[in-house]
Amino acid sequence: MQSFFKRISISVSTSALITLAVGLCLTALCYVSARQIESESARLLLQYHASGHTLRAAMLPANGMSLDANHRGSLYVLLGGLLSSLLATAYVFQLVTRNSVIARITGERTAALQFANLRLSEDIAARMHNEQSLRLRERIIEVSANAIILCSADAPGYLIEYVNPAFERITGYAAGEVIGQRLEDLQGPEQGRQDMHEITAALREQREAKAIVRNFRKDGSCYWSELFVAPVRDAGDGPVSHFVVAQYDISTVMRFEQELEFQARHDVLTGLANRTLLRERLEQAMAVTRRSGLPLWVVFIDLDRFKFVNDTLGHDAGDTVLKSVAERLRCATREVDTVARLGGDEFVLLLPQHGNGEPGVAILQRIQDAVAQPLQLGEYEFFLSCCMGVAVYPDDGQNADTLIKHADIAMYRAKELGRGHWQFYASGMNAGTLERLGLESELRHALERGQFHLEYQPQLDLASGKVVGMEALLRWQHPQLGRIAPASFIGLAEEMGLIIPIGDWVLRTACAQARAWQLAGHGPLRLAVNLSARQFKQRNLLHAVAQALAETGLAAAHLELELTESMVMHDVEQATAIMANLKALGVQLSIDDFGTGYSSLAYLRRFPIDVLKIDKTFVSDITHDDDAAIVRAIISLAHSLRLKVIAEGVETPQQLAFLRQHGCDQMQGYLFSRPLSVPAFEALLHDGSMLDAA
Repeated sequence: MQSFFKRISISVSTSALITLAVGLCLTALCYVSARQIESESARLLLQYHASGHTLRAAMLPANGMSLDANHRGSLYVLLGGLLSSLLATAYVFQLVTRNSVIARITGERTAALQFANLRLSEDIAARMHNEQSLRLRERIIEVSANAIILCSADAPGYLIEYVNPAFERITGYAAGEVIGQRLEDLQGPEQGRQDMHEITAALREQREAKAIVRNFRKDGSCYWSELFVAPVRDAGDGPVSHFVVAQYDISTVMRFEQELEFQARHDVLTGLANRTLLRERLEQAMAVTRRSGLPLWVVFIDLDRFKFVNDTLGHDAGDTVLKSVAERLRCATREVDTVARLGGDEFVLLLPQHGNGEPGVAILQRIQDAVAQPLQLGEYEFFLSCCMGVAVYPDDGQNADTLIKHADIAMYRAKELGRGHWQFYASGMNAGTLERLGLESELRHALERGQFHLEYQPQLDLASGKVVGMEALLRWQHPQLGRIAPASFIGLAEEMGLIIPIGDWVLRTACAQARAWQLAGHGPLRLAVNLSARQFKQRNLLHAVAQALAETGLAAAHLELELTESMVMHDVEQATAIMANLKALGVQLSIDDFGTGYSSLAYLRRFPIDVLKIDKTFVSDITHDDDAAIVRAIISLAHSLRLKVIAEGVETPQQLAFLRQHGCDQMQGYLFSRPLSVPAFEALLHDGSMLDAA
């Protein structure tokens, strides 16, 4: 619009200038025309006079005109034209000026209107944005998963004015049921409001606050929530008119935290106390005992034959056994007692004393009876037993760790007595246990440090008296502890699982030595090597034996593997299959310590064995009627099954004579030779030593 008026102003100014120019041109034209008329009139007069006509000058005055008068008229015309042009120009200029003022005022007002329109548009846009934001906030509050409560700031009621749908969903209350009610009424009964102190203080002091509180739904059920309260002011720093309360349902989180805390302090499988909670309970029980003066028992329990359940029926069956035992221990103890599981099949009981004399031997017997109840696992029925070790506070230890350790030591001593025993801790047990721990540590490194060596005890044919074989025997020579007896470390190596690498080393070393003696011209000597129970059950036994024979070049027929009765009778079917595979390699098999176990004649007939070895306990008392009868029976039984018989531990001529008299095939023992080192055994072979003829 402003530019439009500017264009008009420019047009009008241009018109004024054109008007002035046209006026001047017309004035000049009129003046020129008047002068031409005047000149023409004079010329005509002259011509007329020249033609002989006489023109009187008096004629002109008579019309009021003369030549001078004509000249003045042209001037008047000029002046009039100039004046008219000036007036027209002035008028046009006035119009131009007026239009300019109008254009300027119009432009200013137009600019003001445009600015006002811009501000109005911005204000409208801001209002629309605010309205959209408000509607968005309302929608967010409406669809929020958290409960939102708006209440007045009027104490002490803090009446509720608004709740969102999430509040209705979480609490079970409809909006109409709570609007107008007091905020604290939502927290349920008085006894459930102890967590609201921080929130009520914040409402009273008109400040922000948050707290984790217990709430109660309409149906009375409890749930946990995190409350956040904030004051709402009227404008800026005006007075507080309302409070907004945001309620976050954290029941799931609280349950998860409680579950984590429970798992951190309890055994996952059985739900019993774990080591952490056991130590806490034990510390508390010791504090009570110090005040009361009554003793506290710590009982360490280990199940017998639990490994057999795991190995035969699997770990699921083992878990069932553990859960059943845990429940039986709960039932056999009192509410004040603590039952804990440390791991595997190890349990610990805390038995605080009471004035009525419990706990005592009676409670130990009750626990054993509870564990010994028949347990049905699928189609099988098991009868469990347990060994228990007892440490008494304060006599057997002043802290939790010591008491548990001493109870564990006593339990191991009870296991040495057999299944189903318990044993109280004695100070002498600790020395033996520490010695065992030291031996375990040294045993782990004995093989790699080359502390083991083999000795060989000759086996002789009783008919010819010649050396026909030898039994390889493991020996441990420790640089500080000296010579350690096999009975002190063989069983320990079996428990620790070290018997597998040690047994492999024995097999390879003995086969290599036997082959070396054969190559030296000492004949086809038979080598006897003992297998442990763990070796016999290992999956790669067949491969280990075949590899030892292949590496050393010893013929399989010259290797005899000695098995114990308990080893093969533990699982007859499995043992029969393993022995059949070994026989397929061509090796000889013998039953060592025969007569000390639970061999059945029916099973013995099925086993693919070649030799029976009479245990030295029978040979040592062979002069007594009972043992002599047993030896005669074993020899007769072996021969009837077409097996050879070897008697071990022969130390006297009387024993040798008895064995020869009753047809025993071979013997070994101190009567002829102790176990010998490699050089000593080579010397014996070179000398050709043999038994005296019968």
